Order: sequence, then structure tokens, then C-alpha cells
Amino acid sequence: MTGLISRLLVPGLFGAELWDNGQQVVIRPDENVHVAGSGEKRRRDFALGRACARAALAGLGHSDAVIAKGDDGAPIWPAGIVGTITHTKGYAAALVGEACCFTNIGIDAEQAGAVTEDLWPRLFTAAEQETLRSHADPMLAATMFFTAKEASYKAGALTGAMAFRQILVSLKGDGFAVTGPDASLNGQCAVEGGVVLAVVWQDR
Repeated sequence: MTGLISRLLVPGLFGAELWDNGQQVVIRPDENVHVAGSGEKRRRDFALGRACARAALAGLGHSDAVIAKGDDGAPIWPAGIVGTITHTKGYAAALVGEACCFTNIGIDAEQAGAVTEDLWPRLFTAAEQETLRSHADPMLAATMFFTAKEASYKAGALTGAMAFRQILVSLKGDGFAVTGPDASLNGQCAVEGGVVLAVVWQDR
């Protein structure tokens, strides 16, 4: 596989990914406390995500950082850094940037075609659904729209008990824009190996 995340980076953002081929991935002892009682899948997802996070942080001089987990389950990043981690079957990735440059960043990966049409009314506006139906590959497009919304929600810019229908996706040049009641983010999306990956960011 070639680099999926590398296609989505803008200046100031650093990312890393791992395709899960069954390779050995070790959980650091100082991070193991967060998944000590978890099942094998959860532990592996955690290990892959943290490995990606440290590889991404290397671009900012923090390759040895301990990435703990907050009470809300989100990673705790080094001071002055914003970051985000995602994983789906067979794939994990992380994205980081300096807080002085980015207010929020988000990332999400999903299996292409996972967002079936019966889910659309819960996730998309009527206009978005019409756009999806007119797409050459509606199932793929739906997954792209979903990852854009999920990445935006994970970025923390669009929060609260908000239905995904209130997070609006619109095409913007080679990427997309995501807007909610109180925020707007830019984004990029790419597909490879059956995985759809979306990255969003909000400049400071």
C-alpha cells in the first residue's frame, strides 16, 4: 500500500498510518494501564493507534511522548499539540499539529461501503441524500460524507448532542467543507484498499 494519509496533509499537519498485517505492535508499559483489562481486539487497536500517534509526533519532536487517555477516552497530547487517532478493520492512523496553528483537527477511517442507504435518513440531510444518489458510486460517496462528519465531530469543533444531519458537508475544490451551527472546517478525503480516510482542520 502507498501512503493514504500522506495525500491529505496540509502544511503544519503531520500524520502516520499502519496497515494491520498481523505485525507485532507493543503497548508501552506506561500506556498499558488504559487497556489492561480489555479484550485482544481493543488492545491491538490501541497499540496500532498509539504507534501511529508517536510516528506522527516525531515530526514535531515528540516521538517518545506518553499518550495517556483522558476520562472521556480521548488521547492526552503533549502540551501545545492537538491530535486525533482513528482505526478501522485492518487500518489505523493518527494526525497531529501545533495548537498555535490549528484550533481543531480530526480524522476518521471507515470501510468503504459501510454506510448503507437505510442509514442515510439518520445521517444526512435531504439535499445530501440527493447528492449521494446522483454520485457514480453512492455507497462510496456516503462513506466519504460520513467520515467527513465523524472526523469533524472528533475534532471537537462540532460538539454536543448534535445529530449528524446538523453537520453539513459540501464539496470545495479538491476537498470539502464541513459546517455546523458554530464552526466550519476544511477537509480532504482519500480512498485506498477498501478504506475511506477523511481529515479535517480548523486554522487558528
